[in-house]
Amino acid sequence: MRKLFWLLGIAFVCAAGALFVSAYIVLQTPRVTRIEPAGDARDVLPTSPITITFSMPMERAVTEQSVRIQPRVNGAFTWQDNQTLIFTPHTTLPISRTLTVQVFESARSLFRRGLAQEAHARFTTLAYPYIVSSTPPLDAQFAYTPNQLKLTFNRALAADSVRANLTLTPTLANQTLAVNENQIFIGGFFQPRTRYEIRLAKKTTDAAYALPLERDITFSLWVAEQYPHFSVLNRARVLDFKKNSAVVIPAQLTNVSRLDVAVYPISQEEFDANANAPFETWYAFQPNRAPLEKKSLVTNARLDEYMRMEIALDALPAGTYYVRITSPEGAGDAQLVRVE
Repeated sequence: MRKLFWLLGIAFVCAAGALFVSAYIVLQTPRVTRIEPAGDARDVLPTSPITITFSMPMERAVTEQSVRIQPRVNGAFTWQDNQTLIFTPHTTLPISRTLTVQVFESARSLFRRGLAQEAHARFTTLAYPYIVSSTPPLDAQFAYTPNQLKLTFNRALAADSVRANLTLTPTLANQTLAVNENQIFIGGFFQPRTRYEIRLAKKTTDAAYALPLERDITFSLWVAEQYPHFSVLNRARVLDFKKNSAVVIPAQLTNVSRLDVAVYPISQEEFDANANAPFETWYAFQPNRAPLEKKSLVTNARLDEYMRMEIALDALPAGTYYVRITSPEGAGDAQLVRVE
């Protein structure tokens, strides 16, 4: 009899424990324990599903209605189990976009308990293939008799796709095309005083994911017989101006399509050091302040023709300044300006 009472006691304790655990689960509020892709993830494949994991079994229909994906994506929900919700896009997620996944507090467990707090995650899908650099630069309109064009992309391209979708007009004598991972090389004899147009069609794809370009890539350049050149017409390194008067810098150039001008305020000590510095030090100088003024000027230069122009800047407060002038063709100069 004593043994029977002992067994009954154990059974009672177990039943009470199970009841307590069940009551705890019923009263507990659900949480989102994980969203994949994880927050701030980058280069997510556009074909990736979105997976939301909860801390307990959820009421499916209500929970699905409590999930929002921005920008809106067409797709379908499925459940791996009562705690794991999966959203699969019908086609792909938007390419090269940041998406936000939100799970609102209206989501509820099988025991009709609302979500403890809203959950969200942001991630960015894989970017389209794009050019990160080129030689000559894409925005250069003139190049001195190149023997090769080089395009560097953010990732490797499919070589066969490049060959099928790249055109150069007019064609070159002894033209060659090589694709080495993320770089394209176009070689041959570039005829002087000739305008060439390079076009890479949107259908060009990358090697790893077969993602196309976002749009056609088209640019053109003139092959020049003279090196691109730019210089300020000032024998001294310093130009002086009066306070509140326009700052005009005379210049000369050949085969330069655009001037990018930046005006940096510098200290008197920096000004004096640069005024007497060797040429190498003068051009290597890096101002440590943000530019006070920036502007770009189209030169309307003609192929292989020498021209003069004036660079007009806004009136500057009294002080000392370093003016840096660059161009897509690589030619440039610098000028010290003192305003009194």
